[in-house]
Amino acid sequence: MSVPSEDNKQGLLEAFFLPDLCNTRAVIILLAVSEGLVLALNLMEGPLLAFSWQRFSVMSFFVQWVCLLSVAGLCQLRRLLVRLSVALASAVALGFIALVTLIVSVTGEMLWPLAAPGIDWPWVVRNILISSIFGALALRYFYVQSQWRLKAQAELKSRLTALQANIRPHFFFNTLNTVASLIMVDPDKAEAMLVDLAQLFRAVLKNDNALVPLADEIQLGRRYLAIEQERLGERLQVSWQLPDTLPDITVPQLVLQPLLENAVYHGIQPNPDPGSLCIELKQAPGAEQSGQWWLVIRNSLPRTSAGKRIQQPGNGIAHANIRARLQARDEHAGLKVTEEKEEYIACLQLPQAEAANGESNP
Repeated sequence: MSVPSEDNKQGLLEAFFLPDLCNTRAVIILLAVSEGLVLALNLMEGPLLAFSWQRFSVMSFFVQWVCLLSVAGLCQLRRLLVRLSVALASAVALGFIALVTLIVSVTGEMLWPLAAPGIDWPWVVRNILISSIFGALALRYFYVQSQWRLKAQAELKSRLTALQANIRPHFFFNTLNTVASLIMVDPDKAEAMLVDLAQLFRAVLKNDNALVPLADEIQLGRRYLAIEQERLGERLQVSWQLPDTLPDITVPQLVLQPLLENAVYHGIQPNPDPGSLCIELKQAPGAEQSGQWWLVIRNSLPRTSAGKRIQQPGNGIAHANIRARLQARDEHAGLKVTEEKEEYIACLQLPQAEAANGESNP
C-alpha cells in the first residue's frame, strides 16, 4: 500500500469539508457564535425583564468549555478524518462533540451541582441532544461552503486555462514570424534568435499555471526583447530600471512577456520613428512593511507625421489573462493600464513578498 506524499496530503486537507480549526480566527468566530446561541436560549426562556445574568454566565461558561474542547479535538482529528468518507467523518465528528458534551456535563454536575446531589441525567441527555443538533448544522454549513469553494476554484481554473490557450499560440506565432523575417536577410542573426527562442519555449512550455521567481520572469522578458531588438533594430529603444537586488517574489509564469509583446506590436512597430520601451520595478508607495512591488511597463505611442495617434485595436485577451491569474494568486495583486498623451502604461501589482516567501521556501 503506497503512502500518500506530503503534497497529496496537503491537497486532501485543502479539499476537506471540515475547515482548519487550529487558527485563532476560527476559534474566535466559533466562540462568538456560541455566545450568541447562549444569549438566544436565555431570551427564549422568559420575559426580557426577567433575564438572569447569573444563569447567562453559568450557561456561557458551560457552552464555552464544550466549544473549546470540541474545536481543539477536531483540530487534532482533522488529519485522520480526511481519510474517511464525508458521511463517516461527519458521524465521527458528531460523536466526538457528543462525547465532549457528556464529559463536561457530568463534570459540572459533580463539581457544581445546581440542585440535589448526584447527576441529573435528563439534563445531561438534553445537553447532548442540543450540542448534536447544532453540531450537525455547523458541519452541514462547512460542507456547503466547501463545495461552493471547490466549484469556484474549478471554474477559475477552467477560465484561466481557456485564456491561456488563447494567448500562447499568439505569442508563438508572432515570435516565429519574427525569426522567419530574418532568415534570408541575416542568417547569423536568425540563428542567434533561434537560440533565444529555444530558451523561451523551454521556459514557457513547462507548466501553464507554474509559479516562477520574479527574476526568471524578467529574464524571460529580456530574451523576448532581444529577439525583437534584432528585428526592429534602432526603432526599439529598451530601458531596464531594476533594483540591484530583486525581491524574492513568485509570480504566475508568462505575466510580463505578453505586456512586452503588446508594447512592441501596438506601440513600437507601427511607428516608423524610434520608440521607447521602459521596464521599471519599484516598491509601492508606503509598502515598506507589506512588501508590495510594482512592475511598470511604459511604451511610447505611435503617431503619424502630422502628430495624430495611430489606433491599434486589441482584443484584451492578454490583459484579462494576466489580471485573473494575479488576482487568483493574491487579492491585492492585479494589473492597471492607463494611457497618457505620449505613453501607454501597464502597471503590474505583484503578489506581496511575504506571501511569496512563505510558499516558495520550504
